[in-house]
Amino acid sequence: MFARKGKSSDVQASISRFTDLNRDCVSRVKHLKILLDTLTTNEKRQLLDEHSFETFHLVDELLLVNDVSSQIDSAIEAESGLWTLEQVLCLAPELVGSGWQRHAIESLLKKAVYPKNLMAVRKIAIRLFLVFYQCLGVYGKATPDLDRVFQCLLPFFPLTSGENAEDVLNEYCQSSGAGDWCERLRNGPIKSTASASQTSKERAQMLQVYLDKFLEYCTRETVRIEWNDEGKRQECANFIIEKVIKLYMGECFTDLETNGVDVFGGWEGADENGEPLDTADPVVIARYWLIRWINNIASATTHTTAGGQPTLQTTHASLILYRNALFSSHKATNVALTLMREAMKLPLACSNVTHKVVNVLSAWLLQYEIPPFVASGEVSIERCSLLLSNILLGFFHSPYLAQCGERHSSAISIAFAILTSCKQLVSHRIQLPKPLPQKFWSELMAGLCTCASKICRQSDAFSQNVSAAFTSTLISNVVVIKAVRRIEIDDEVWDEVHDVMKKGVWIPMAEQWASIVNSVTRALILHLAHIDIFSREEALRKATEVSQNSRRQAIESAMMEDPRNDSSETGDSMSSSNTIAEDNVFHDTDDITNAVTSWSGDKLAWLQTWRRVISLVDPYTNSSAHVAIDCMSLTIENLLLVNLHPLAHWLACRLVTVPPILLPRCVPALSAILNESTIRRPPPLLSANILLCFIRLMQSKEQLVVPAICGLSAHELSIVAPRALEHLPKMLQAAKSSKDTKVSSNSLKLFSMLASSYPGAEQILLDQLVNTDVSENAVVIVNSLAILIVQKAQIDLVLTALKTIETHQFAMRLIPLFCSSIASLAQFSSTTLLQALLRAASLLRDERTRTEIEWQMVKLCMQWPQPQMPLVIRGILADRHMVLHGELVTLGGQYPVRGFEVQRWSSAGAPPLQGEDKTVYINRQSAIISVSRKDFHAKSPCEITSRTVVGRHIWDLDTHEDVRKPATNVTNWLRKEALKGKRPGRESQGILGAMDDPFDDLPDYPPSRGSPSPVDGAAQFTSMIETSRRQPQPLGTSSAAHDHLPAFTPNAKLLEWRSLSASLGFVPLVSQVHANFPRDLKHLDQTSSREVHKVAVIYVGESQEDRASILSNTTASASAQFDSFTSELGWEVKVGRGHDGYTGGLPVETRAPYFADAEAEVIFHVSTMLNGDVQQKWKHIGNDEVHVVWTENTRKVYTRETIATKFCDVLIVLEQVGDKMVRVRVDTASALEFGPLFDGALVTMSELSQLVRLTVINASRAYRLARVEHSRPLRHREEVFCNEALAHMKPMPLAQSINHLYVPTI
Repeated sequence: MFARKGKSSDVQASISRFTDLNRDCVSRVKHLKILLDTLTTNEKRQLLDEHSFETFHLVDELLLVNDVSSQIDSAIEAESGLWTLEQVLCLAPELVGSGWQRHAIESLLKKAVYPKNLMAVRKIAIRLFLVFYQCLGVYGKATPDLDRVFQCLLPFFPLTSGENAEDVLNEYCQSSGAGDWCERLRNGPIKSTASASQTSKERAQMLQVYLDKFLEYCTRETVRIEWNDEGKRQECANFIIEKVIKLYMGECFTDLETNGVDVFGGWEGADENGEPLDTADPVVIARYWLIRWINNIASATTHTTAGGQPTLQTTHASLILYRNALFSSHKATNVALTLMREAMKLPLACSNVTHKVVNVLSAWLLQYEIPPFVASGEVSIERCSLLLSNILLGFFHSPYLAQCGERHSSAISIAFAILTSCKQLVSHRIQLPKPLPQKFWSELMAGLCTCASKICRQSDAFSQNVSAAFTSTLISNVVVIKAVRRIEIDDEVWDEVHDVMKKGVWIPMAEQWASIVNSVTRALILHLAHIDIFSREEALRKATEVSQNSRRQAIESAMMEDPRNDSSETGDSMSSSNTIAEDNVFHDTDDITNAVTSWSGDKLAWLQTWRRVISLVDPYTNSSAHVAIDCMSLTIENLLLVNLHPLAHWLACRLVTVPPILLPRCVPALSAILNESTIRRPPPLLSANILLCFIRLMQSKEQLVVPAICGLSAHELSIVAPRALEHLPKMLQAAKSSKDTKVSSNSLKLFSMLASSYPGAEQILLDQLVNTDVSENAVVIVNSLAILIVQKAQIDLVLTALKTIETHQFAMRLIPLFCSSIASLAQFSSTTLLQALLRAASLLRDERTRTEIEWQMVKLCMQWPQPQMPLVIRGILADRHMVLHGELVTLGGQYPVRGFEVQRWSSAGAPPLQGEDKTVYINRQSAIISVSRKDFHAKSPCEITSRTVVGRHIWDLDTHEDVRKPATNVTNWLRKEALKGKRPGRESQGILGAMDDPFDDLPDYPPSRGSPSPVDGAAQFTSMIETSRRQPQPLGTSSAAHDHLPAFTPNAKLLEWRSLSASLGFVPLVSQVHANFPRDLKHLDQTSSREVHKVAVIYVGESQEDRASILSNTTASASAQFDSFTSELGWEVKVGRGHDGYTGGLPVETRAPYFADAEAEVIFHVSTMLNGDVQQKWKHIGNDEVHVVWTENTRKVYTRETIATKFCDVLIVLEQVGDKMVRVRVDTASALEFGPLFDGALVTMSELSQLVRLTVINASRAYRLARVEHSRPLRHREEVFCNEALAHMKPMPLAQSINHLYVPTI
């Protein structure tokens, strides 16, 4: 029969030696192994069938003769015998199953499974018994007595009869045959006669080791049996499943039949929570391994790739076989589900298997895999899903959660896995393969609420750690079900969720609720206003997707895990973490934001859901009320941003009723409600309650309410102000004692706003100024004092305030600020103001700062006669400010010149005269005087122009046509002096010490020798001298040389001009200039002598938010106050002819407000008055350093970004509050200090224009002074005057000077 083998002689030899009964057993086993390794399966079966006697003889020799209980060598031989028996059982299952050699095989197995044998032998024997038992079971020959043996194979397995499995097995091994064994079983329970020599822990460990291997053998050995009919393997699996359920699981779970799950009949079993068991209890160990075994079978599946090919982690074939057997039986399926339910009640030390069960149930619940009993249509998806969710949530009813102890991390990990699955079912699995009905979602939420209510009210570590996860799952699920899935759920569900939040004792629950409220608010706004308030939505969505994918991969990897790796030969700890990694972090994601990406949902559903969710936590008495208040405040802010005011008002109604101790946290939200009243005024009752809350907080001296009161409208402020002023002084005093600078700043700002209504406010501000050590606070106080002094015209307070300021640590910064802010007081008492300025100038050490004060003094002296002018001049001369000296001397007491319009007082150049060769230039060192002759027939033929560092002044000269009066004493005195003749020492004297005879310096001519003078024109020159008024004595006419000359009589204008020029000392100072000197003078004339400022005034209409719409305004028809405001900023002028002042770069024919005084010119670029389109207007406004914005846009606050520009260094926003008040907002690009207006100031319309004009001038000046290279305009004009004009004038000989000075006038 072995002819086909290449070495059949060797096979025959091995057969001969194997069948030789006289050979030793070891040799016979060796040759048997050689044969089995060589032959095919059919040949192996034939070999054992033909030589069955020799085979059993060999097994007898190895087992029956040797003692395998303690001797190692005997155990080795026994293993060889058992191996031989295994070959018989696996290769000839049909023979064994039909009863062939049953008595012999059973006798051999009795010897092998004897309880006192070595463990290695017993493990092999158990494995062989399972093969033998299956073979008989397939043919229906497994009798009850063998069932009893099968049940007692494991030492210390807990039997309900109370028997010891070891004793039962021992009785079986000692029985003489089947009849004897059956007789012993009929005699009743077998009682133990030996005393227990092992501790309970040792017995538990022994049971764990055996049970682990036993269950592994049950599934593994089935596929090793070589059946001719492959269908027999499935029958074996069915048989083993049935027996394990009956004989093992029935013993460990006593109510398996009465309280087990019946998924096909719709019965889930009653909730019975027994007493907690010790982890070392054999029942717990048995339950653990049985549940693990059945779960491994249930989770067995072959995962394929996209191409349909099995993956590398294909489940073991035996598990697939047993999975088919498990789900082919209703009873087995129900038992499997029952054990999974019981897994939720295992001790936490068994968390490893609990995690495995959770993963399987989650995969079924999330429909990543459809359970076989659902796929077959025997069970509906609704019934299955309800059962699975209830099984999962059953973990939270485990009796072991109340005493987690060191195992609380395991409990948290399982809880997080269950809640994550519930959350993903609702949020991520929107499109389920098998949709679930409305009833399921209601039942799911009811179950979650029941568990959350039980867990979250407790105060242990487990509850603390899972409360936030429960809240997230509970609220996000109900939101998604209601608003995203659009499934109607019972109102009772909302009540149950509210009850959970109300009874919860942990702050993280409220924090999680607040996070969800933010997401729901975002979804609501997206649907109602079509605005997404989340800027990181995409990032949140990606994070959610990553979490979802990672969770699914974790479930699938746990299901794909090879159960063969779950244990080792030495046993595996029940809580081992080498198979399931416990994750104690709840991967919470914004599922609501992820689910809502557009506004395609139901608006009404979202509105109802939002109101339900935001009402889950009340801001009244709960320990987490502060979280609720903060959440509602943020929600109000978001709602106001998108103009959903009714919803914001509804929330505010809840905040005004909170207890007084919590009111401070409500202030920002309530303040926002009032600040938005110009858009959508809140109900009067709500406004009144908010103001009442503010008053109560002021009465309790709560500092947090102060900034909110600062932002109230004028009407609202008038209501709160009386109560606020009652407590503000005390609050200021308290803030000073606590040295809280932030609190002090807020209180100071509010008091500064209300100071005009408080008697004695000046003294309080002065006291605060003395004690403050914060520069910002000091600036606010000084500006407030300045406004008070100006408003009340309290001149006597100026010096008092200055005395306080000069001793302050920031005096060098505050003094210039104060002085510049009270400039308008000059109209009440210029003398007192000058005294203050003199005192301030004496204190300042910085030259530039002191110069600014001196400028103000000069301006004051120019406008008002001052008895202290010498002191001013002395100080100016001491500082060598010749510019200031020149301005004061030149213009003092003359400004504004009577009959001379102020807008014409300018250094702007006029068109040059024709015929510059008729102009004579006189160098007076401090002035350049030019004498120009006009047309002879002109009304004023002569023009004198004086140019100084101060400016340019022009006079038209003409003869006054009055009859000369008789000679006065001066005339007589002149005659007397002329008769005296010239005396020594008179060279330096003149009339009144100021006028010398210019002819005294002429050279003496030699006496005439009878020949005519060689000098051309000598006769005319001599005649002019003879008729000169300076020498009244007549000259002799005896010379014959002159008899033929006609008499010359000069005209009266020439004589007047000679007299005037001599009196002014022009003759010796006539200068010689180059040909381009008129151009230098033109440059000098175009150099401004005063400070010039250009300020943008922008009108913002209702709902205007961009540059194009704002600058397109040509009128402010909706605001008469704006027109009144701009008209009072200055005089309205039209650039071009008639306006000689500063134009600010405006084109001709442009109208603009213009203001000028002795030291500055200001032109306002009003956006509604500028000509041209938006771009042309922007060319002027965009380059201005100071912007004043009158805004009527109550929807959005005007900021720098509204009209972005590089040059807006100071932004002053005017917001009208009521008909008579304006709120001022000041924003600077850099740290600048100016006044009198400050950020937050409230100003009446009557004084607004004056204060704004003064503030913008000071702001522009402060910006320029911040630059080191900046100098006053007159400083620059002085440089041009000296370096470009005066330096180019050269002295001229006297004769030539006279010729240039007098000849043009002839």
